[in-house]
Amino acid sequence: MKLYLQYGEELSEQWKSLCEIELKPLLNVNSRPFAEAQNVLGIHFVPVRLPNGEVLNVDITYSTENRGISIRILSKDTTLIQVGGFKRQEISYDPNVIFITPNGIYVSAMVGA
Repeated sequence: MKLYLQYGEELSEQWKSLCEIELKPLLNVNSRPFAEAQNVLGIHFVPVRLPNGEVLNVDITYSTENRGISIRILSKDTTLIQVGGFKRQEISYDPNVIFITPNGIYVSAMVGA
């Protein structure tokens, strides 16, 4: 399971790949005891630098037990996106979230196999 980040390149008006980040097993998410009983994958506030120098911090938690997913993306100390839900299928690339950063870059974030 990976996070796929893309950005909208203004000149070509196309989506360009920014990075792919593999989700890794998390044993005790936020010190909640239930997380040890489930298969939980994620990343914890990984910094990602955009072409304009802007840095986003990405936090994702995904449960393989019920396909529950939480995506949180911050710029400095401001939350830009916080989305929670359930993936339809583990192999699907959802949710797909598109947003604009404080400096005007379009970013697409999706999680899939």
